[in-house]
Formats: sequence, C-alpha cells, structure tokens
Amino acid sequence: MVQRRLLSGAVLFLATFVPVGLAAQPAQAPSEPAADEMQSSQPAEAPGATAPPPGDPAPRLDVESVPPAETPPVAAAAPVKFSPFKVESPTATLKLGLLAQPQYEAVGSSNPAIQRVSQNLFMRRIRFLVGGTLFEDFEYFFETDFADLLKAGPDGVKSTPGMNVQDAFVTWKAAGDLLKVDVGYLLPPLAHNALQGATTLLSWDYFANSFRHSNAFFTSANPIGRDTGVQLRGLLLDGRLEYRVGAFQGRRSPPSPTDMPTLAPSRNTFRVAARLQLNLLEPESGFFYAGTYLGAKSILSVGASYDFQETYEYWAADAFLDLPLGPGTLTAQINIATWDGADWLPALPDQRAVMAEAGFTFKAPAFGPVVRFEHRDIAEQSATAPDERRLGGGIALWPYGHNINLKAFYTRVEPTPDLASYDQFNVQWQFFFF
Repeated sequence: MVQRRLLSGAVLFLATFVPVGLAAQPAQAPSEPAADEMQSSQPAEAPGATAPPPGDPAPRLDVESVPPAETPPVAAAAPVKFSPFKVESPTATLKLGLLAQPQYEAVGSSNPAIQRVSQNLFMRRIRFLVGGTLFEDFEYFFETDFADLLKAGPDGVKSTPGMNVQDAFVTWKAAGDLLKVDVGYLLPPLAHNALQGATTLLSWDYFANSFRHSNAFFTSANPIGRDTGVQLRGLLLDGRLEYRVGAFQGRRSPPSPTDMPTLAPSRNTFRVAARLQLNLLEPESGFFYAGTYLGAKSILSVGASYDFQETYEYWAADAFLDLPLGPGTLTAQINIATWDGADWLPALPDQRAVMAEAGFTFKAPAFGPVVRFEHRDIAEQSATAPDERRLGGGIALWPYGHNINLKAFYTRVEPTPDLASYDQFNVQWQFFFF
C-alpha cells in the first residue's frame, strides 16, 4: 500500500510538470548562480521534513556568473539569452528577481506503530529578491521567503503566509576582492553546503544536517542558519585563499533572578565564526557559493570552519569539485561537521555528521544523475535525537540551467534506535530569475 501511494503520487506530479522541463530540453542557459533563497528549513525540522536540511542557505552579491548557453527560438535563428530585470542610474543600480519552487513530496513515518505515507503539494520556497550597487563600492541584497507554503504538518494544519526576511545585508568593497565588509542579517561562514545559494543546488535541497544548529540560538522563529552581525571576507594570493571571519548576535543571555535589577541581560560575548578555503583552480568570489556552476567554472577547493560562543562549538571541513569533463560537468562535495551546544545551547546535543553528494550533468541534453549520502552520529541518542543515515539519488533536468529546472529524488532514511526506516520522494520544479 505504501509503495502504491508513493508511485501514484509520483506519477501524478511527473505527468503535470515533466512536460514543462522537457519542452525546452535541447537548450541550456544557466543563470547567475548566486541568488539564494534560503535555504530551506529542512535541517531544523524533524526527520522526514523537507526543510533544509535546515534552512533556507540566498542569492549572492558579487554573483559568480554562469554564462547562458544559446537557446534556439522556435522560429528564429538568433539565440535567446537571459537578461535580468535591472534599473541603472549614474550612481546606483537596482535588480529585481523571483524564485518559485513548487514541490511534491511523499514521505513515510519513523514511528513503527504508524504505517502511512504523507503527501503534499506545496511551495518549497517563494522569494522576492532585490539587489544592486551604490557608488560602485557598495552592494546590497534583500530577499523575502515563505518556506513550505501550504504544506500540511503532523496535525494536518497547512502553513500559510506571512512572508519572512530571508537575507538583508550590505557589502562594502573596502579593497576590491582583498577586503569586503558584510553587515546585516546573513549566513555565518560555516561549511560549503551551508553557504550555497538555494537557487544553484545540485540536488533538490540542502543536506538535512547543514543547518542542524539553526534554531538553537533562542530565536522566536527558525532563522534558517542566518544571524545578524558583521563579517570580513576576501581573496588573497591571487584568489587562491579565501577568508571569512565575523562576529554575530548568537544567543543573548537572559538575566537570572539574582542579577536583577543591578545587571542587564544580553551582557555575554558575541558569537564568532571563521572560515578558510583553499582554491586550487578558480576562486568562488561571490558571497554565496554555487552547488554547481554547470560547466561555467573549474572549481576544486578545500575548506575549514570554526564557530563558537561561550561553551558552544562547531567545527567543519569540506571539499568541493565542479569541473567540466568530456560531454558534461562532474560535481562532487563532502562536508564533515561537529556540533556541541554544551550547557550554552542545551537544545543542540553533541553530534557529528558526514554529508556527501556527486553527480554528472550532460551538456546535451541537459540532464544528469545525482547521488547523496548522509550519516549523523549523536553522543547520547534518543527517540527525539536519533542517529540517522540517509541514502538516495535522482535525476536533474536543466533545460534553462538554474533559471528553469526539474528534479526528482528518492531518499531512504534510517534512524536508530527504536525507530522505523522510511522512504521519501520529492519532485521539484524551479523557476528563477535575478
């Protein structure tokens, strides 16, 4: 019965959306890879949720351009190329964009007493993007989002608007690529996947564990990995070495009864995060990395990140490859991360995760297979915080690169102990311009 429901739902959704992706299959015109959305909210959600894997990681300033490929019109010989909506004046520019990700999901239950498949048709992300420059040395980026719009929760209640601020920051190019200063609401410098734009992901979403820390800093709503702060970043050694370091709001301590009224709350130190990345080929110079550049760049990098506040610590190491090869592009990455909230963030248990994916995207027709693996190990596991393994794969169609694509993925989720393994199937169509 479970398999029949998965199959029937998948067929229904594919029959609806696959023709959209196949209609223009011969042409590929990747967009600028930097516009992020958010990431998703997957990582901060319960097992089986689609959120990013927690988070909704955002378009970026200083976007790494992916040059659009020629797209033959139906009745014309001249190629059609993507052009963003942009307004310019002598001292400023304004660029507007939109991201829409309608999605179908069928997911089983980790409760061994419940044999069911939950099915949803919802908007994984819907975002309005605004960006531009001022006086050449300043850039700005702002976007809204409503993650999982009209997705039904465990109680059957569907989530409905409002909109949330996903990213809001200004960048001062103090010394070109050598030194940039980011100020506002942004992603701290963690592992590679946690810094990718949601519009340029290789797979259907972020890793389930990329934003495992996201909702642990005592916020009224999940910030999907974001925090408010100031960050310095830049490229050294002719782009071979990238650095990012910043101070962020983190958790603000409440006053204890013995403190009041003589001592004010929020007197603790700020959160500090830093990252170094070695670029062995071309650099990734934008604020947001891409999950794949679809052959427009040759990337081979290794990186390391550290994040701490009071007794909380996060460590991560990663490697990323995106390289034109023969008839297409080979893309692969691995992220290894550890979290320990200690007594400062008690909702974040001591844990570690290995996250990896690999895929090959053919140039013509523009499609490719992708496989993924994740394993999370918790020091003191329980029914609410289990060890977990995720193994899956799927197909991505790229008729217009990052602007319009269609992805179908299957994931097998195996939590332990005392929980049932279950299947998850996702089909997502992306419409994006910026």
